[in-house]
Amino acid sequence: MIEINKVTELDDKRHIALLDTTSISFMQGLSVKGLQPEVILKDYDLVLIPEWVLTEINDAPGRADYVQKLIEQGYPIYCIEEGAYTDLANGEEGNLYQIVLASTSRLARIRSYLRQYIGKADPLDMDAYKDWIKKLYDEWPIPGETLSNGRIRKKNAGEVSITILAEIVSWYYPETKALTVYSQDGDTYEFQRKAEADLRHVFATRTPVPVSYKSNDAILCQLVRDGEINIDNLRDYRKDVRKITYSKEQDDHSIILVTELVDNELFAQLVLDKTVHIIF
Repeated sequence: MIEINKVTELDDKRHIALLDTTSISFMQGLSVKGLQPEVILKDYDLVLIPEWVLTEINDAPGRADYVQKLIEQGYPIYCIEEGAYTDLANGEEGNLYQIVLASTSRLARIRSYLRQYIGKADPLDMDAYKDWIKKLYDEWPIPGETLSNGRIRKKNAGEVSITILAEIVSWYYPETKALTVYSQDGDTYEFQRKAEADLRHVFATRTPVPVSYKSNDAILCQLVRDGEINIDNLRDYRKDVRKITYSKEQDDHSIILVTELVDNELFAQLVLDKTVHIIF
């Protein structure tokens, strides 16, 4: 188990990455095969892991050791507690409740719990955010499985934490130049897209910082294009057919957005086509 230094503010950080468990597992697997996928993190001056995601990382010693190695190498990786999100949102707890609602809009059990036990007609009557967010995670309404280490896995808890954090940074830190979520989990992608759409009426006078994603295939694509992986060896790192969303420039220079199942042969073609950009 690892302990990571915690932060409660972003200071003047401009290039921020949020790490999910799925990406850590994938990058660790690549490192076992002799690669250094962590080089793609050099573009960030802050890499954040929500506390609940850190709990999931610690479920697997290999993942935890890999993150510890990255910290020792000097990568700016820090943990942030879900309870500290109020500090990032300038203490605007009414808006923070709306962000949590929006981030869980695709999870009926969580929405029902929030409306029944947390929300009030007057936001000033609500308990302090740090109290009710702890209560939510302690009483997580979605049933979970018991892991081999005895911990009960709380389904979607990590994805929700990342989505809330992404939305806070997006709406409260307009000076951010890059905000990227590293995740292979489709729920994380869908949660954030829906949350941003829902929050536009809450923050009607603001413009959100765009949230970008790097899925496992986006990581592989970057490593190939950066010369870290030989294109002929892709099968060593990508063994299954996966659904990918990507943009591609056509002959008339118009841009199309495509979502399709991609096998390794097609994936190699996409990687070699510099007009292709993997969205997720």
